[in-house]
Amino acid sequence: MPDRRRIARRRPAPALLAGRVLAAFLGAAVVATTGLVWYENKQLTDGTHTSTAIKGVKAGDDGYVPPHLGNDVNLLLIGLDSRRDMNGNDLPTQFVEDALHAGSSGIGGYNTNVLILMHIPANGGRVTAYSIPRDDYVERPGGNADVPGLGTIKVPDLGMGKIKEAYNDAKAYAEGKLTAAGVKDKAKVEAESREVGREATLRAVQKLTGVHVDHLAEVNLLGFYDVVKAIGSIQVCLKAPANDPIEYGAGTGLKLPAGVSTIDAATALQFVRQRYHLPDSDLSRTHRQQAFLSSVTHALRAKGVLGDIGSMQSLFGVVKNDIVIDNGWSVLDFAQQASNLTGGNATFSTLPIKGYADVPGGSGGKTSVNLVDPDLIKKTVTTAFGNDAAVAPPPTPVSSASAPSTPATPSTAATKTTITVNNGTKTVGLALKISGVLFDNGIAVTKTGNGGDNVAHTTIRYGTGAADLAKQIQTKLGTKTAPTADKTLPADSIVVTIGHDYKLPPDKPTRPTKPTSATSGAQPSTGAASTPGSNGINGGDDVDMSSQNGIPCVY
Repeated sequence: MPDRRRIARRRPAPALLAGRVLAAFLGAAVVATTGLVWYENKQLTDGTHTSTAIKGVKAGDDGYVPPHLGNDVNLLLIGLDSRRDMNGNDLPTQFVEDALHAGSSGIGGYNTNVLILMHIPANGGRVTAYSIPRDDYVERPGGNADVPGLGTIKVPDLGMGKIKEAYNDAKAYAEGKLTAAGVKDKAKVEAESREVGREATLRAVQKLTGVHVDHLAEVNLLGFYDVVKAIGSIQVCLKAPANDPIEYGAGTGLKLPAGVSTIDAATALQFVRQRYHLPDSDLSRTHRQQAFLSSVTHALRAKGVLGDIGSMQSLFGVVKNDIVIDNGWSVLDFAQQASNLTGGNATFSTLPIKGYADVPGGSGGKTSVNLVDPDLIKKTVTTAFGNDAAVAPPPTPVSSASAPSTPATPSTAATKTTITVNNGTKTVGLALKISGVLFDNGIAVTKTGNGGDNVAHTTIRYGTGAADLAKQIQTKLGTKTAPTADKTLPADSIVVTIGHDYKLPPDKPTRPTKPTSATSGAQPSTGAASTPGSNGINGGDDVDMSSQNGIPCVY
């Protein structure tokens, strides 16, 4: 049994709620589409919370990047790791604890669990977006924040740290200053300190990427949940079955089969919050977030929300109390630019990292971070955003495995046969990755498990009626040992146990093992930090919002 204290140390206490940034995207999409009827329906944006944070990052501040020429838009989507509303009040206990199993409703952290930087060409070209992994270890510069009634607060340099913590740390500093200055209005303290947090996030993002942020959209947990609930249901697609039990202080409770599933709002949050029992921990979760954005946009189009004024008014009425947009946002102008965003013509990628390490911090004295190459990131983003996206192709994957996949339709035999893939090695997430290989070849795995860590040779065993499919699996995986009949197995069942002799196809990018990941079928565990690679690690598969009819398949 794993050490519960080690699990608790690795658990990002108020984290595991990354899904709310997806609502920021939804808020942006809704705002964009409502712009099409702006002149007849100006009341749609009445009551929306606005921010001056972009103008608050001034020339001379570390992290300031001057505005770019032209009318392209760089939009930053922020998902706030907070269980509090806009006035600083705890979200309902029943919602946070009972419905979401997300810990105490009194936890008030303000980490930005998801940051997505999106480039929208003015001429209607393809939208390019990059997710910034929340644990990227970056410089978090300070600066001068103007607070109404208090003057200028000089936020000190926050030093190296996880990019997600820039918001929380700056907000906490500003909140202390406001309280010390005698500001007693709780809502005012909350609003103004959040502005300082946004400014700190903008400085960190701009310093890391080298591009200017033109607009921002921020959302909290409640906003995301309400949007998905208002839509009713959405579809997601998994390459491998998901099983993330709530135990040992971790897990989301998600349980979904491989393939396409129709899910409700609560399950959607589980889908984007899952961190453990994934091939690449937070990187895999980032792909979940990207795919979910695509699925939600697809649902909005498919259900006619984007073309119906009444539906748009209803949806925007749900989210406008839970989102924040910058006060310089012209809804009408943005709507004209974002047609391809709402039309699915967009590609999502994840910024590369070069390794993992443990650094001082956290409740256990150390915390796991992503090591990054700032120069590589600046080159990656500025090159992609500087190109004419109308004529430029989508970002080139590191390998052919990085291209959005179009899985073959599972065969009739595969759909009626129970297929189990067990990981018999120490390689984290190998059973899930093997499931992905099979899924891409039209064979959906039923479940994955742990077959120990010292299996020398890969085996494929099958019960009565499954010989042909077992042979297909051997061909697809390229294993050396032929499948064998096993009378102890039920009819129409196959068990694949991956041994140390098996190697993933060479075009699969390799990544170091992150200490917080868990072997398929095992509990979350910790381990020694890995040695960073020298060439940067691809963030993973690009997610094309037009693939799979808007429902891309991910782990």
